Amino acid sequence: MIRLFLITLLLLVGLKSTAFAQPEIETGIEEISFNVLLDKKPVGTHIFNLKRQGKEVLVKSDMQLEGKFWGLLPFKYTHESQEQWQDGCLVSLQSQTLKRGKTIKIIASSDASGLSIDSNDKTEVVSGCVKSFAYWDHSKLVGNQLLNTENGKLVNVNIKRTNNHRSMLIHSSDADISLEYSANGEGLSLKSKLEVGGLLHYIRQ
Repeated sequence: MIRLFLITLLLLVGLKSTAFAQPEIETGIEEISFNVLLDKKPVGTHIFNLKRQGKEVLVKSDMQLEGKFWGLLPFKYTHESQEQWQDGCLVSLQSQTLKRGKTIKIIASSDASGLSIDSNDKTEVVSGCVKSFAYWDHSKLVGNQLLNTENGKLVNVNIKRTNNHRSMLIHSSDADISLEYSANGEGLSLKSKLEVGGLLHYIRQ
């Protein structure tokens, strides 16, 4: 997920795309909401709506951020996406991001050749089981590449798990992202130092 202005600020500037781990259920609809802070100051929210049907998961993501870096430089960032997962793999994606006054659109769909990713300026086909920065389900955060749903690029990552998978660190050349989960797999927080300076912090509502 997800160069990124933090893999989505990660999300402020990029990241994938999507939310935190939830208990596995065969069928269900749920909303997951996070307050987003930058250097301990509220800058917005990130809300996820998940619909699970057997091995299929539909994820709608809505991020609205606005504030100032270092209390001086104003920013506004919005990211909306829809992801479809099947058997643990990302099979389709639509996203639209407003970043630095520019709109970025991504459309991805699967066929026999793999996941075809159309961005503003190019098309790329990725074979195999593609995964994004799916914080809403830590079991999907595996492998050495994750798709950034902001810009459609695959990000090389190194993922470490500790404390019986309740703590997680995703390292890449763009950012280090630390995640905390409850004993039953619910995402509690996300922290990452931004490349431009400052600490981004997600806190579950």
